[in-house]
Amino acid sequence: MPMDEHHNPWLAVPSEPPYVLPCDSDAIYAFNAKAPEKFRVQFNVLPEPFIGLTTAPVVLLNQNPGFDDQDLQVHARPDFQAVLRNNYCHGPSAFPFYFFDPGLDSPGREWCRKKLRWLLEEFEPKELSRSILFVEYFPYHSRKFSHANLELASQEYGFGLVRSAVARGSTIVIMRARALWIWRIPELEEYSRVFTLNSAQNVAVSPGNCPGFNAVVSAIRDGIVDQ
Repeated sequence: MPMDEHHNPWLAVPSEPPYVLPCDSDAIYAFNAKAPEKFRVQFNVLPEPFIGLTTAPVVLLNQNPGFDDQDLQVHARPDFQAVLRNNYCHGPSAFPFYFFDPGLDSPGREWCRKKLRWLLEEFEPKELSRSILFVEYFPYHSRKFSHANLELASQEYGFGLVRSAVARGSTIVIMRARALWIWRIPELEEYSRVFTLNSAQNVAVSPGNCPGFNAVVSAIRDGIVDQ
């Protein structure tokens, strides 16, 4: 059943594992029952469907959160859980894109700093944290992605965030899964402010890999508001 994009399903993430939304559970358990281990949805880490302010001037579209064994320890920490749950409800934060928070250590932070280091050379972490919205096509963690045919009710909320970004004129960068994003949000194909990275394997948002890098920088500069 389609999810009303104005209803936030992520407020219903369980307080203990398995961290699976009730609206997604039947589809996910059926998938995991047949999937090889590397593709199985990980229940013991919190989903990360989106990160950042919903009004950010730049939106990055990715495939799904990855997974390695370190994530189990990180996601078990009360401080990390509190940050993620605050993000689910779009609560106030000094670092809405929490992987730029210098006090929040995690593998995801290191990944983001590597892939976005060219933007970190242009902007302070706190500025950049208020300027980027990161949306995953598939919101749950897995070691490898093989979920193109697994449609979840909760995905519609993330798609709604992207549609809102198009409506307000945000600059959008498709990092991975271009065909899937266009399939679910057809207006992206003709949108004048969308760019696709040259390499979906090395998803660095860099001048050499992002055709719209200068547009991204300009959008952030134009959108920065003193907080």
